[in-house]
Amino acid sequence: GERRVFDVENPEVGVSFAEAVVLAESKFGTIGTVGSYSPPRSPGKYKGAGVGPSPAYSYSAAVAEVDVDASTGIVTVERIWIAHDIGKSINPMLVMGQVEGGVYMGLGEILMEEMSYRANRNVVHKIPSLLEYKSPTTMEMCDVKTYLIEDPDPNGPFGAKEVGQGPLLPVPPAVANAVYNAVGVRIDEVPITPEKVLKTLRDKSKGGDGRYGPVSIPSVEWPEPLRVLTPAEGGDGREMPHVAVHS
Repeated sequence: GERRVFDVENPEVGVSFAEAVVLAESKFGTIGTVGSYSPPRSPGKYKGAGVGPSPAYSYSAAVAEVDVDASTGIVTVERIWIAHDIGKSINPMLVMGQVEGGVYMGLGEILMEEMSYRANRNVVHKIPSLLEYKSPTTMEMCDVKTYLIEDPDPNGPFGAKEVGQGPLLPVPPAVANAVYNAVGVRIDEVPITPEKVLKTLRDKSKGGDGRYGPVSIPSVEWPEPLRVLTPAEGGDGREMPHVAVHS
């Protein structure tokens, strides 16, 4: 039935929950409470044993609709559809605000935020002013359609997962893929500026491969990785073996 607040000894005397909230806030002002949550201990004392301070993985997916002006290289993001696995949405309005804030930050990364340096002098900024470090305004912010996917996780509070900056992650690759779908060039470097798009379009028209960005992965001398034994291999999966096992 309808959720009500009522006198236990005389159930007929009462009001609906919504009416009770109005009466309470009218009398006392904003009603709030505080609480705390401690995540479970990490399953191991080695890097990679957990998900940072978070006990659960969250997931995001995005679709971007963009308009690319092939004559100028200007990329305009019209709208983004984004779905975020929040686990359990304790406060949907705040969750959607976080998701859409992540979209905003993702647009900044993919379209304009850039640290440019003088040629061969990677410690000297080309334009030493934060006024030239651009971030989106309301004019660049696109329409956003947000979907909250609830797949509760037992390790989170009430089943909740993170909604910090996770929703940012799929936005740059979605926009980059949309640019490729629109004009057929791959920009493998952020931000995707008009200059890069135009240069790549011109290069492709002359028979180039239609890509812009790094052409190789830097060679790094990584140390030999350590492998933690699984239970099936005789380990307990919780701590480093006394004798390192190299894969």
